[in-house]
Amino acid sequence: MADMKPCRRCLLRDMNESVYRDIVLRGIDGILEEDRVDDETMQERLMICQSCEKLVSGTCLDCGCYVEIRSSMRKGRCPNKKW
Repeated sequence: MADMKPCRRCLLRDMNESVYRDIVLRGIDGILEEDRVDDETMQERLMICQSCEKLVSGTCLDCGCYVEIRSSMRKGRCPNKKW
């Protein structure tokens, strides 16, 4: 990931497919199925994240999470209470 340039309001899936697979998909796979939200909820959350000025290269600058992982968790919350 060191060679990737920071991208404001980008998700990892839009930047680098291998990084997305290695970080995001493995992270989501580690979450129990009953602790995940449905795909529609996750996509709604990600749309909100993509409109936020705190999103840089798939990471929330306020909490440091990968938003694609946090948005998939039932207990996941936006640190700015946007979702």
